[in-house]
Amino acid sequence: MCKRAPITVVKPDTMECRACGATMRLFGIEAHPAIGGIRLRTYVCPRCDHVQTQGAPAGRTTRSVNGPAHDNAFDTETTRLLCAAFDAAWETVLASGTPLDDARQTAAARELLAKHIIEMVGRGERDPQQLVENALRLLLRSPSTEIEAG
Repeated sequence: MCKRAPITVVKPDTMECRACGATMRLFGIEAHPAIGGIRLRTYVCPRCDHVQTQGAPAGRTTRSVNGPAHDNAFDTETTRLLCAAFDAAWETVLASGTPLDDARQTAAARELLAKHIIEMVGRGERDPQQLVENALRLLLRSPSTEIEAG
């Protein structure tokens, strides 16, 4: 009989939200602007949108389930582009007047928008308007959200 090797489960990088106590998700990693060898890890709360940042040694090479390897993290300019595109897309969803039934549907819609934008940036798209339009188009077609066009 073959002896099976144990399976190691890698949990996504998380942190507890100081505002509401929910489990936050790692949003991005960037070099600290003033301290060499330190990377800033930014976490976002899916429940209340609170943002927290934590410093970590740059030598860590773990991989997050929900994001790129630390060595392949987005730079500061790209992180700003991601944030701006996500904020604009979410404002469009809110302005559409589409009712979101509950917190889970809202969180799912926000997560899908973020994932679509990150994926497009990862493929090289840098036009903020295209990022917003494409993410909204993909969100509308997603079976896991029931957001209607506004």
